[in-house]
Amino acid sequence: MKYQEIQHEARIAPQPVDRMLSGLVGIGKFCLLLLVVPVVVEIYKKPLAEQNAQRARLETLKTERDQRAATRDKLLRQVEWIKTDTAYLEMRARDHEHMHKKGEYVIRIE
Repeated sequence: MKYQEIQHEARIAPQPVDRMLSGLVGIGKFCLLLLVVPVVVEIYKKPLAEQNAQRARLETLKTERDQRAATRDKLLRQVEWIKTDTAYLEMRARDHEHMHKKGEYVIRIE
């Protein structure tokens, strides 16, 4: 049998042009990254500001809704008292409508 010695090809040292080109490619990637990151940030910045504005508007609307619900509940209670409670109706007529009973004198000190 015949044996042959196989030698791996020796690695060839990179030529100066190859090193320069690979360096330029690395610099190009870095510059591209520097251009892409601000664009991405700018794209997401505007919707984020709009979203925050909408959240603030939602909070004000919720507060307004709660205030109106409280006012509605108060008015519904007053309507119910007017329908059922004669003492409340009399008090309401005296205080808000400045009414009085026959033969009665009302002196108001304000």
